[in-house]
Amino acid sequence: MKKISILLLSLFTTISFSQTDDIIDSSDSMSKFYFGIGLGVAIPGGDLAENLEVGLDLQFINLGYRFSETWGATLNLVSSGHLVDGTDATFGFGFIGIGPMFTQNLSEKISWDFKPQLALNVMGLEVEEGYEDYEYEGSGFVIGNSLVFGSPGKGFNFSINLDGFFGKITEQVEPTSIKLTDNNSVSNIKIGVGVRYNF
Repeated sequence: MKKISILLLSLFTTISFSQTDDIIDSSDSMSKFYFGIGLGVAIPGGDLAENLEVGLDLQFINLGYRFSETWGATLNLVSSGHLVDGTDATFGFGFIGIGPMFTQNLSEKISWDFKPQLALNVMGLEVEEGYEDYEYEGSGFVIGNSLVFGSPGKGFNFSINLDGFFGKITEQVEPTSIKLTDNNSVSNIKIGVGVRYNF
């Protein structure tokens, strides 16, 4: 219920602010919608990341919709993979991020996107050959930033991304269900590049 309340508040705030700005119409050169992907490194932190190494970060889906030149909304599907230090195990971590997007134009072809997001369906998976897999669930939020290079109109843009995930793993769901209440914080600092197409 708390997640839904925060999500609704974020969407309400985004829509409210967008109504005070100039709405993009069909005659405007700025694109309303973009789709992108990204690649980078993920630096783990928190109680549960003590033995995790720096890993690979993948942005499978990076969607954005603009209500105006300044305000919009974003939806992202991201995942990172990490080796567990001193073992043959790997740990995968992923979530869906959704929230408002604030854009500040720095020049004609450079802009900054600030994208605070609620992290939904936070999942963790630890795999080691010959042993049972461990699956985890949790919750958190994302502070997303993108420095975007290219025209705001239709076409390709490139970005430098710096995102931070902060949250908690609240339950081990496999091989047995265990509630986690202590020493369960997790974070992930993601630095990478992306490409997006404005429609």
